[in-house]
Order: sequence, then C-alpha cells, then structure tokens
Amino acid sequence: MKIKSFVIIALLLCAVAGAARAGGFETFTWNDATRDVYIDNEVDRAAQVLMLDTPRRVALISPKLDRAVVLDVSARTVNLMAKDAFRMANDHASAASDSSAQMQQAGKFAQVDGSTYLFAIDGRPVLIKPHPGLTGEISEERLLETVPVWRSLMNDYKPAPEAVSALKAVDADASLTVVLGSWCPDSKNYVPKLLKALHAAGNQKLRVNLIGIDSQFHDPMATIQQRRVINVPTLIVERGGREIGRVVETPASEAMEKDLVAILNGRQQPHPGKWDRGPKIAQGVYVYRDESGKERGRERWELYSTSEGGSLVHSEVTSGDTVTEIWHRVDAARKPSMVEITKYRGADVARTRYRFGDRSLTARLRGNDAGVIEQTLSVPERYAFTSQAIAAEGWTWAEGEKAGGGTPSVRYIAPLRLDSTVGTLQAVTVEARGEEQVRVPAGEFRSRHFVRRAEGEHSDWWMHADLNIPVRGKTSAGMEFALASIEVLQARN
Repeated sequence: MKIKSFVIIALLLCAVAGAARAGGFETFTWNDATRDVYIDNEVDRAAQVLMLDTPRRVALISPKLDRAVVLDVSARTVNLMAKDAFRMANDHASAASDSSAQMQQAGKFAQVDGSTYLFAIDGRPVLIKPHPGLTGEISEERLLETVPVWRSLMNDYKPAPEAVSALKAVDADASLTVVLGSWCPDSKNYVPKLLKALHAAGNQKLRVNLIGIDSQFHDPMATIQQRRVINVPTLIVERGGREIGRVVETPASEAMEKDLVAILNGRQQPHPGKWDRGPKIAQGVYVYRDESGKERGRERWELYSTSEGGSLVHSEVTSGDTVTEIWHRVDAARKPSMVEITKYRGADVARTRYRFGDRSLTARLRGNDAGVIEQTLSVPERYAFTSQAIAAEGWTWAEGEKAGGGTPSVRYIAPLRLDSTVGTLQAVTVEARGEEQVRVPAGEFRSRHFVRRAEGEHSDWWMHADLNIPVRGKTSAGMEFALASIEVLQARN
C-alpha cells in the first residue's frame, strides 16, 4: 500500500512538472554586466546589474532599493520584483529566475544611446549607464570596491595547485604589470583569478602593479603607447627592466597563472588564438612575387573546420617590415562570421575586429597610438570579405561557377594601413573558366580557373579542387602568388 501511494505521488509530481513546462514556465539565466548606477544622484557601487538576452531585460539589485528593478527593453517598462526571485551563483557572475516570477509595473524608462537607462522609483531618480573604467595606477582594494563582483569571482576561484606551488618557488624578482579594463568582460574573467593565485602563492618577489585604461583606449595614453596595449587584460612580465613575456586578453593555457609560470621559467607557449575551431584540415605557405619575379612577401596559413559547418583560416603575412596576422571564419553558407586582423610594424601594433549583422559590417580598431576607431557600413545580403589572407579568398568563388559565370557580386576590402578601419565596398564579376592542371612549387594540382574583374583591373585565380583554397594567382599589374608548400592533414567532410 505504501509503495502504491509513493508511485501515485511521484506520478502526480511529474504531471505537475509537465504542466509547468507546457504552461511556459522556464528558468531565465541572467549574466552580470558592469555598469555605473546612480540612485538619488549618487553612485551606488554596491548595486549589481544583470542582463537577460531573451526576453531582452535589464535587472538592478541594490541595497538602497527594497525590491529588484527589471526593465523590459522591448516594452520600455519599469517593473518591480522580489529580490529573492533571483538565485545568485556563488561567484555572483550570474543568476537564475523563474519565468513565472511576479512583476509589478512601476512606470516607463527613457533610453539614451542604446545603453543608458533613466527612470524613477518612488520619486527617486535612477540612472544606469556604461562604466567608462578606472584609469591609471590603481590599488587592488579600489578596484574591488569599484567592481564588487570581481571580489566574489576572486574569492570563489580555486587556482591550479601546481601553478601556485611554482609561483611560491620563484626565487628571482619579477615585476608583473596588469593592464586591465574595469569595464571589460575578459578582464573580469581573468584578472581576479590571477590575483587569487598570486595571493595563494604569497611570494614577495612577485611585485604586482595594476593599471586601468578607459573603454576608448585613450587614457592613460602614455601606458597604451609605451606598453603597446591593444587588448585587455594584458599581463606584462619583466625582470631587470626588460620584458620577458606577456599574456594578451586570454591565456594560451586554460589559466593565466599557468601562463605566468611558463613565462617566469622561460617556456612561454605561443597563443593558439581565442577563436573556437575544429580539426585542422591543411596548412601551407604562399610566396608573393612582383612583375620582375622578386619575392615580396610570404603567407603561412592554417585551415580548420568549425563546429558550425564552416571554415576558419589563420594566416600570418610577412611583407617588408610589416607582419599581419589574420583570423577569418565563415559559416556553413560561406558568409563571414568573424574576422580579426592584427598588424605589427616595429613598436606599432593595431588590431581590428569585424562584427557582422544581417545587413551591416562594423570594424573596430584598437591601436597603441590611435585609441579606438570604429566604422559601420551597410552591406548587401551576400558579399565577400577580402583581407591579406590569400588562403581565405576561395570561399565565395563557387557562386559564379554555379551561376554559369559572369555573376556580379560585392566584396569588402579591408584596409592595408596600420591605423585605418576605412575599408571599401567594390562590385566584382567572377567568371568560371573550367578545370586545369596547375604546377607550382608545392606540386601539381587539379584546379578550377576563375577570372575576377573589378573597376578596370582583372586577375586570374586557380582554386584547389578539394580544399577550395587558391593554388596560384596573377593580377593584371603583374603581381603573382603561388603555393610554396602544402600539407593536407585530413579530407574535408
């Protein structure tokens, strides 16, 4: 009898849970967002702002307010909710709430510049705005007072024990300069963890200096220029006044303290890049020559598949005194989904990242002497992205071939200048000329021949029949490139 009753209760509980799901009940996951909050015209550093993507909402939890405030961005309404409706994670970087949680509408808000919100609660003015960032040398205590979630992240983190032991064992003085953005998600993710590891090590020979920069990379400009900072966080490790290594934005390993140990021991590993990728398909080298046959540059490249069914190319182009590193990814439909271009020339460095919307392209450049420069363009639904990465040029060529040749299209051409985001849109026509056998220094390949025409110039391209990468190319001005070497590691799916 007891067993039968237990089964009935269990079935009832399952039925209730199923009804809740059928009725639309679900769990919302909110993420911490660093913002400045003003209540009664005074900054409230103890306040926390949380963001929800779907539905688009902004939550404010403050000890100065009895209830949580939830802004419905689509409806532009101000709502009140019980604070205990939010279940905070241990590190306070996220929270969960039930979609069924009751909200009481309390008015409307004004939205300025897309990310600033102004409203009133019981006659008290409230302002939520982007956090511009602490600047200059800052103490750890001031940093944690300004962005309290960093303290929770630090306290909750468990650093790698072997890295802590290695840091304890360091017996030579070293200076650790951490350039960070108190507004920056990557800084929030990595800097508190690094500080926790250094605290656990307790090694007085490791001297830490924290420097904050603003979100526009203008202040302090002397630090940005002299330290060649283009992304935050940047950890710079020095001994005797000489830099022996640095970590930029994300660690090469799974933890920044492990990267620090590697640098201090003289074994820093090259960064594999922060961009997700699947198996490596192939790798190789192109050689560029001018009309006289003189070598003008080289490109080392790697081709990867991606989890989204697309492709990712990583290229490093060396030409004269400039080195250009390119990450270029397309989705399964061969639309550009991520491009990052970093240029190095002597002490100057600039990095441009491209964001792709439905009909827009935004380029955001950070340079160690240019601050932040941004360009946004309207683009057609289908277009190609052209950078210095020859290995990424083949992804849209099949369009003209499928259409029978002569199909007009548009390409965006990334700028060559170190300090510019000003790329251009250009109408192009691609004509398919059939298959040919092509011999280059890397070997002989079955290739598809294309002719590209644009604004008075034309170029011939021979594409690898399987990998869809260029094998050889020649412009009407006489410049030429060819595969100097190639290693195919696995077949394309």
